[in-house]
Amino acid sequence: MPIKLKWKHLLVLIFCFVGLSPEHAWPLEKVRLGISTRNVVLMPFYYAKDKGLFEKNGLDMEIIQIRSNLQLAGLTSGDLDFITSIGPAIEAISKGMPLKGVGVVYRAPLFSLLSKLPNAKSLEGKKISVSRIGSESHLNGVMMLDKGGADSKKVTWIQTGSTALNMLPLERGLVDGAVLSPPFTGVMARKGFKILMRSGDVIDSSPFNGLVTTTQRLQTHPERIRSALKAMIESSRMIRQDKRGLIPYIQKSFNVELGVAEEAYDDIIGVMLDDLFMPENALKKYLDAAYGRGDISKPMTVNDIVDYSLLRSVK
Repeated sequence: MPIKLKWKHLLVLIFCFVGLSPEHAWPLEKVRLGISTRNVVLMPFYYAKDKGLFEKNGLDMEIIQIRSNLQLAGLTSGDLDFITSIGPAIEAISKGMPLKGVGVVYRAPLFSLLSKLPNAKSLEGKKISVSRIGSESHLNGVMMLDKGGADSKKVTWIQTGSTALNMLPLERGLVDGAVLSPPFTGVMARKGFKILMRSGDVIDSSPFNGLVTTTQRLQTHPERIRSALKAMIESSRMIRQDKRGLIPYIQKSFNVELGVAEEAYDDIIGVMLDDLFMPENALKKYLDAAYGRGDISKPMTVNDIVDYSLLRSVK
């Protein structure tokens, strides 16, 4: 008597025959993410990859380290699927580039202004290292100086090409100040440099790092974007809930001592958004302030810069 097999039974037999479990039966989708530098600030993306969260959601995520001013070209050309730099993306959107932020990792930046001089005002007429003129480190450096009572136009900005390199000219005495992010902030503080200001203390609403893609990909690859968002939400929640596991992860991944790792973790948790959702009123406040400072050339709405439709569908 012939045996009738249901389709689901047949599929199980096929998986067993080829030695694959159902959840790994199909090839992962190759995706590329552009990141400016490898540091603790961008740790949620590396953590998602190292813990297999992208793979769990069907993505073979390749993280490519590339200068922030080249990321936009890579994104629009199709060489990259996502970038993390929201600030430069907003500036590009104001100039007509077809981009959208689909999720925000931090509600405020994680930059600090360090020097051996006593205060921000004393940096007038001096040199300060940033990754690049127009980068987020530069823009936040300007805001910290202005908030500290200094005239940022009286400062000479020295470009190093990467936030990770900003501390080298400071350490060697080639500049008088530097704009740094974790873990480099903690490293230089332990070498006797003073943290004059933290951007998170003077800027209460400024989207910092996230997932940015093109408007075309929002239409053609919504599932790919949704999968990336799922992985990043899980990464953020795991980071917040597992401090005991994250401290040694930071130490090993970024080659820093225990105290630096603990300080970096606390800095990150202080501004991290669990669900990648920055409230629209906070985004509106940021846009109005950016236009007032001249960072963007025209007034913009929240809908101009973000599309939360896919994010809302995975919450």
